[in-house]
Amino acid sequence: MLWGVSFLVSDLLSVSIHQFKADCLQLCEQHYPTVHNRGMRGNHLGKTLCRRILSTLNKADIPAELHQCHQGDALEQPIFRIETAEFNLWIIAHRLVSANLARREALVQSVNTACQQIDENKQHHLLIVSDHWFDRSKASKEIPAWWLGQLPVNINDYLADGIRLQECTNTLPHCLQQQYLLSGGQHQIHHPLKRNGSNKTVHRYLLLTAYYQLQ
Repeated sequence: MLWGVSFLVSDLLSVSIHQFKADCLQLCEQHYPTVHNRGMRGNHLGKTLCRRILSTLNKADIPAELHQCHQGDALEQPIFRIETAEFNLWIIAHRLVSANLARREALVQSVNTACQQIDENKQHHLLIVSDHWFDRSKASKEIPAWWLGQLPVNINDYLADGIRLQECTNTLPHCLQQQYLLSGGQHQIHHPLKRNGSNKTVHRYLLLTAYYQLQ
């Protein structure tokens, strides 16, 4: 039964993230150039994704309630909990407005909130969502490798857009494994934005997701 729930959650999240990418494209079109200059606020990023997940659960006839663990748009790492009868889903929204080590560590530390509240009565799942606009710094160019644990396979697509990706030694999957014993995560990079007219992918904008089953 537990494995069945796990596969169900993974499938539902895949559908939600796919639809969420369309939301991001629409949002950026409506709020250009604000989003292009600074990305989305973490609270907006998290709430938009949560609404998509709730919609997906509703279509699957799974009753769910949304709770925000901390209130306030000013929070840099908003944490949400979607609660159902069989599982809890924790959503951490963390904007990488900067790619520096402090911002990366803040994301890793925010996972502690979810890990400390696990109980044995139901499954717990974790979804981390972030976004980032490349700048000229080496730290920025490390983000894909840091997030995935390795350089993406389509490295030449970035190079064609003038982005020379860099390797990263201390990656996010490694940090989550070391600090919280999390493994088997699904780390993905998405590029929802398209150039006006040509419909070409905007590689300078990253939408990042990572999914883990906590127990």
